[in-house]
Amino acid sequence: MRSLACFLALTGLTLSVSFAAAQNRFDLPAGPGRDLVYGHCQTCHDLQSVVDSAGIRRGAWDAFLDNMKDYGLRISDDQRARILDYLATYMGPEAPPAPPVAEAVAAADGAQIYADTCIACHQEDGRGKPDEFPPFAGNSDLFLSPDFPATVVLNGIAGPIEVEGAAFDNEMPPFDFLSDDEIAAVIAYVRSEWGNDALRPSGFADVTADEVAALRAKPMASDEVHALRASLK
Repeated sequence: MRSLACFLALTGLTLSVSFAAAQNRFDLPAGPGRDLVYGHCQTCHDLQSVVDSAGIRRGAWDAFLDNMKDYGLRISDDQRARILDYLATYMGPEAPPAPPVAEAVAAADGAQIYADTCIACHQEDGRGKPDEFPPFAGNSDLFLSPDFPATVVLNGIAGPIEVEGAAFDNEMPPFDFLSDDEIAAVIAYVRSEWGNDALRPSGFADVTADEVAALRAKPMASDEVHALRASLK
């Protein structure tokens, strides 16, 4: 662990397991790959530390990603390349390019969004990590109400919970960088995978992008989301 700390000190990055800090994250510059950085890096880091490290060269970011893989970062080669391109382009020594011109947006792909932003904690099979991150597979929380999962995605959740008899006491940061369409799509995907369709109550409708937008306009603290979960149970 000492080598990791030394590496982070040399690059100007700091390791933090406090997700409360991540809730007050600095908005990273818009650009291709940003959502991957949010989805994978804020699992362990206060993203402010990434912002504070802006200016290091591509090789330093490349070495950082190699080091993180040694300590458990699980990303595909394609995801790694996209993250590195983003960090080198938008967080490197040169002035970042202008934000990309808005283009026609294709329908949000829930499976791709899950792969880019959720796998780091909840895993490819939706089973999470024992004692760390709860599973999505077989998780009845997904159906506590049509919009409860969207409330969690937008605001995060903090406090002890029990899922399928297993206890977890971690803190999920908000993933409000996702668009309303993306949040609706990834929730629909998770609710339909790993046999979760069997948990769906009769007539239960998925949350819509418009409903996510309405929730976004009424932010909650992560401990308030925890209390909401308890009230819905």
